[in-house]
Amino acid sequence: MKQYIKNYGVIYLKKDINQSIKLFTDYCIKNGFNKELFLNEKNIDEYAKTAANGYIGYPVVEVNFNGKYDEHLFYRMLRIDFKSRLNKSVGIASENYESVLIIEAPMAKKTGNLQYLKSIDLKSFHLLFINATQRSNTFEKYALIKRKPYVDENTWYVYLFATKLDLQRSGYGKKLLNLVVEFAKEYKYKLCLETNLKDNIKLYESFGFKLVDSSIYKNKMDHFVMCFNYKEQ
Repeated sequence: MKQYIKNYGVIYLKKDINQSIKLFTDYCIKNGFNKELFLNEKNIDEYAKTAANGYIGYPVVEVNFNGKYDEHLFYRMLRIDFKSRLNKSVGIASENYESVLIIEAPMAKKTGNLQYLKSIDLKSFHLLFINATQRSNTFEKYALIKRKPYVDENTWYVYLFATKLDLQRSGYGKKLLNLVVEFAKEYKYKLCLETNLKDNIKLYESFGFKLVDSSIYKNKMDHFVMCFNYKEQ
């Protein structure tokens, strides 16, 4: 049975990705979000800088870089990645890009490393970039399998959530995630995200997420899948 949602008097089919994205962006603006802060061509650099800095020391990045993390190189990778996600995902940020969050609409087609690699000339990057990208792609395949049982046509996936290193636990990210959670509650959506830090579990639980899968990736790091279900709130 097809499911529909109503917003501002307009009926949307949940499977329509463009309409789902419009529903979320309209909700953000309605709740005071500055539309200039949505991820766009002009602010990709700001999003990438925040994410590259926020992920310093993060397990999955250390693994993908084989312990040789290069913040600037990761920034370049993220910049390309984020560009490939324009109009396919929604990015929201705090006023001065202290924190950024990118979320994929339900049933959005996977956009990952293989896709964005096709759009660049690898000769312009050194071996560390190529190797890091390949490791990242391998991990993404693993993560996709782990979250697949919990993601359906009514689930938004939090692809990235990062706050600048020296501003973490200062409330910037909380405002963004609260906005996403309240949207899910109002329009009866589910949410899914992943983390590699055990300390983050309690943080996400405070927003209503529940741990649904726990595993160890290649005997190198923890991997946790967490979901928010509006029905349980």
